[in-house]
Formats: sequence, C-alpha cells, structure tokens
Amino acid sequence: MKKNSGFSLVELMVALVIGLVLIAGVIELFTSTRQTYRIQDMKARMQEDGRYAMHHISTVISKAGYRGCSGNKPSKFDNLLRNQVGSYDLSNPVLGYEAIDQNNWLPALPGINNAVGGNDVLSVRTVNSTFIHITGHPNNPGAIQDAPIIIPANNSLEDCDPKTDNTCANIVMVSTCDKTVVFQVTNATPGTTGILEHEANVGIPGNTTNTLAETFTGGWVNTISSSTFYIRNDGDGTPSLFEETTFGDRRAIVEGVESMQLTFGVDTNGDSNIDNYVRANAVADWSTVVNVRIWLVMINIDPDPANNNNVALGNASYYLEDQVIIPPDGRLRRSFTQTISLRNALK
Repeated sequence: MKKNSGFSLVELMVALVIGLVLIAGVIELFTSTRQTYRIQDMKARMQEDGRYAMHHISTVISKAGYRGCSGNKPSKFDNLLRNQVGSYDLSNPVLGYEAIDQNNWLPALPGINNAVGGNDVLSVRTVNSTFIHITGHPNNPGAIQDAPIIIPANNSLEDCDPKTDNTCANIVMVSTCDKTVVFQVTNATPGTTGILEHEANVGIPGNTTNTLAETFTGGWVNTISSSTFYIRNDGDGTPSLFEETTFGDRRAIVEGVESMQLTFGVDTNGDSNIDNYVRANAVADWSTVVNVRIWLVMINIDPDPANNNNVALGNASYYLEDQVIIPPDGRLRRSFTQTISLRNALK
C-alpha cells in the first residue's frame, strides 16, 4: 500500500510566500486602479465645473449694457433715477475690482463681504431676460408728462409699495428701437394691474422727475439686473465662485474655484477695436471697456477633505495669466481662460 505524505515545511513556506506575493499584487492593482479612478473623476469634475462657470459668466456679460433693440447708443436715452450709480448705471455695463493684496481692492469693493483676498471681482449691469410688451401709452406728447405705461396684467413684476418698503425698487428699462428710459415704478401693484406709474421723489432711489417726454406704445419693459462675481469660501472652507445680484441675493455658482483674475479690453478712440488690455485699477473710463478676459483656476475637491492634499504626483503646475505656477500642496488644479465681448458695447 502506498503511503500518503503531506507538504514539507519548506514547500508550505514557499506556497505561503507565493500566495502573499499574489495577494500583494492584487492589492496594489486595486489601489492603483482606485487612485486612477479618483484622479480622473476629480479632473472630469474640474473640467465640467470650469466650463460651466465660464459659460454662466459669459452669458451674463454678453447681455451687459443692453439698452433696447437700437443697441448700445439709442438716439434718445434717459435715466430718471436720482441715484444712477451702482446696479442701475447702464452707461458703465461692467466694473472690475483689482485685488492689490490679500485685503484690499481698487476700486474699493461695494459691500461685498468675505471675498477671498488676492482675487479680482467683477460686476455686470444688464437687464433680466423677461420682455414685457407695452400695450398702452399716450401718443400725444402733451399727455405723457405723468401718464402711466400699460402692460398686460399679472406679469412678472413685483407687487410692493415703494412708499412704505425701502427694499421695493422695481427699477425698469422701457425701450423702443429709437428711445430708452430707466425709471422706478412707484405704484404698489404693477405686477397685478400692469400699470407702471413713475412719480418723482418716491421710494429709493426714486425718480428725479415724472416726465418721460416720449411715447413708448409698442415698446418693451425689462427689469434692471446686476450680478457681482467673486471668490468666497463656503461653509466647509471650499473656495467657490459666488454671484450676488441686485438686491443682495447670494449663491454659490460652482465649488472649487480657487482664483479669478481679470483684465479689460478698452477702446480709447471709439472704433470698437481693442487698443490695449489693462487691469481694473488702470481703467480710466469704464464706458470704453468692450471685452473682459477672465482666468479661473479650479482645484480638486475630495469628499473627504483630509484626502485633498495627496492627489497630484509631486507639485502639479498650472498656467495663470501666462505664468507657470507650481503650488506646494499636492492638489490638482486646472486653469481656464476666456475673452468675452460686450456685444452691446460694439454696436
């Protein structure tokens, strides 16, 4: 009878070593694959978020300075507001703020809180996308001194009383293809009734006069809008692109935007061509700006913030304003740049 025998100690040890080598290889393959997937996922997110941020900003900028179908310079333009600066100054459709250090901007920031230092800030003045058709306004010049403009009832305007509510602005732009006027609606129910009164010295900022001087029958009504873009840290400390609108509404557009830098193309001789690019603190006349060049830097975001600093192999470099930046923190970054024309400034 044949005698059965087991493995020798040497054979068992060799088998264990081979098994451990195979297991180590499997673990290494899993770890490498997981890290590759993690990096590619972060890169894809930075790519998608960067493109969306640029698309959103460019969409807002492309409408900057809209003054009706006649273009940037209608034959007749009037602004009845007592205070025409800030959000309602359509003569300067964009305004930039150059970060000169970590705590200061030139010009000084207009009430923006917690902006991350070292990043530029951009304000855009335009109108909302809603167009409301004007159905009635006297054609007799002698009857339009204080005659209200009539639009369809139950429209998108806000019902509020500027006589008692300081936040009730209802600033509108009324236009045809040859004339434009900006004023504050002063009656309490323009959204419900479709009646747009324009009394003088009512509300904030209020109108300097009630006289429109032109008839706007058949024209259009838009509400004035402004957006200010800046970098701010969100609740968990992630740098993000924020947008603050006319009345202080603030929202994060995209997470993971670490930096925003701006230069402005100016037309100094009125031929609608760029004469040179300058930073915000060197713009002498904002009405001469015809395009905006934007740089955004996206940074990787990991669901576990503790893992954000072990993504890049070495210190990954990126380009910003044509310079190579080499950060020392081991995070992924990607820069985006786009030059956006102010279409209404080129007409």
